Amino acid sequence: MRRPLPVFIGLRFTRSKNANKFLSFISVVSMAGLILGVAALIVVTSVLNGFEEALSKKILGMVPQVSVFASQPLDEWEPIAQQIKANDPNVISVAPFVQTRGMISIGGEVNSTILNGIEPTFQDDVSILKDSMVAGQLDTLKSGSGHIILGQYVVDKYDLELGDNIGIIIAKPSNSTVGMNPTFHSYTLSGIFHVSQEIDKWMSYISMDDASNVVGLNHGATGIRLSLKDVFNSQDSAQKALVSASDQAAILHSSQKNLSFSSGDWTQTHGSLYTSIRMQKTMMSLLLFLIVLVAAFNVISTLVMSVTEKRADIAILKTFGASSTLISRIFIIQGVIIGVIGVLIGLAFGVGLSLSIESVSGWINTTFNLGLFDNYFVEALPSKIKVADICLILLSAFIIVLLSTLYPAYSAAKIEPVKALRGE
Repeated sequence: MRRPLPVFIGLRFTRSKNANKFLSFISVVSMAGLILGVAALIVVTSVLNGFEEALSKKILGMVPQVSVFASQPLDEWEPIAQQIKANDPNVISVAPFVQTRGMISIGGEVNSTILNGIEPTFQDDVSILKDSMVAGQLDTLKSGSGHIILGQYVVDKYDLELGDNIGIIIAKPSNSTVGMNPTFHSYTLSGIFHVSQEIDKWMSYISMDDASNVVGLNHGATGIRLSLKDVFNSQDSAQKALVSASDQAAILHSSQKNLSFSSGDWTQTHGSLYTSIRMQKTMMSLLLFLIVLVAAFNVISTLVMSVTEKRADIAILKTFGASSTLISRIFIIQGVIIGVIGVLIGLAFGVGLSLSIESVSGWINTTFNLGLFDNYFVEALPSKIKVADICLILLSAFIIVLLSTLYPAYSAAKIEPVKALRGE
C-alpha cells in the first residue's frame, strides 16, 4: 500500500532502533504519562458518574424528591394528587404520607427517627423501599396492624429480630406549662430495609392510619409525595405542585378555612451532597488533566531531542528536495503516533478498570472486612461510563499532543542543510 512520504518517514523514525538510550527512555515515559493520564481521567469520571447515579437511584429513591405539605389534614388527598400529576408531565406518580419526628426506645436506649406513615400500595410508585427490603414485607403495614419497618443500621445496633416490640416516643403539643406532652406507642417489628447508613439510621415506617393516630389526627394525610422523571428539575416541579394543590383545594375545601400548602424538594435536604460530587468531579478532572499536560511536555522533549539527533537526516532530505513543510509534517506525524498509541492504550486501561472497579472494590471490602463504605450510600465504588465524557477526554488529550508537536516540527523545518552536514 502506497503511503504519503511524511507518513512513511515519520513511521520509520518512530520504529527505528535508536542508539540514544536516554531518548528512548524519554519516549517511553511520555507514552506512559499519556496512558496514565487518560486512564485515570476515564476511571475518575466514571466513578463520580456512578456516585451521581447512585445518588439519584438510592438516596432520591428513598427520600421525597418533591413534597407538598398541607397545614391541615387532607381527607380528600387523591383529587389533589391527581391534579398535581395532570398539570406537570415531569411527575411520574404521587403518594400520601404522614410524617413526624420521634424517638425509638429499645432497652432503655433511645434513637432519633423520622416516622413515616405510608400506604404500601401507593408507596411502591414513589419509593424503592419495597426493593430495599432485606427481611419481612412492606405489605405488613396495614391499618391498625401496629407494625413498623426499621433500617438495617438500627436493627443491628440493638440486635433486633422480626417480631420484637419497638417503643416510639412522640412529643405532642399540650396546654400545660411544659408545652409538649410525650406519648408512648408500641409496635411490632415486621420488616427491615437497607439502603445506606444515613437512611437506615433515621427512617422508620408505619401505616398511614397508625401515623395519623400517633400525631392526633382522625384520618387523612399531612402531605403528598411526588416521584419525578427528571429529579434535577425538582424545584420547578415543586412550584407547579404548590399551585396545583392550592387551586384544587380551593374547590374541594372551599368551606375549610386557613388551609394552605408549602412545598420542598430534595435539593433542600441532599442538594449539598450532589453539589459536592459535581465539585469533586470537576476538581479531580482538572488535577488529573495535569498528568496529560506533563506527558505532553515529555512529547515535546522527545521530539526536540529527536530533531537534534536527526539533523543530518533532515539535511539529506532537504538536499534531495524535501520542503520545510514536509519536514514539519514528518515530526508532527511522529509525535501524533506516540500520542495516539498512548491515548488508545490509556482508553483500553481506563475502560477496563471502570468496568471492573465496582466488583473488585466490593470484593476487597467484603473479603477483608474493611468497612470502607459504611458511612456512604454505596457498598462499593460505583461506576458509569459515559461516551460523551470519554470522547471529550480523548479529544482533549489528542489536541494537547498535536499542539506539543508544533514547536519541534518548526525547529526541524528551520534546519539549514549546509550547517547540519558540517556538524554546526
